[in-house]
Amino acid sequence: MAREKIEDISIERLIKRKKIASTLIVILIAAIVLDSAALIYELILGNGFQTYLFVPAGACLVIAIIMYSGLKKIKEELAKRNIEL
Repeated sequence: MAREKIEDISIERLIKRKKIASTLIVILIAAIVLDSAALIYELILGNGFQTYLFVPAGACLVIAIIMYSGLKKIKEELAKRNIEL
């Protein structure tokens, strides 16, 4: 199945994708902050560096960066179509 080009997607679907992507980015950032706080807490307690806390935070960061690049493309396409939100 071929990927759908962003130029071919309707305005309604772009707006819906923008809302979903924005929400997911906020959730991922919250997960990164909470996980990093737990990692710092473990370091303060003297339990050392816990990889089971670092790996999910890193994965969430990578996914958030990918989601942000997609959100940026959606915003650019909406700007081309002169849609202000």
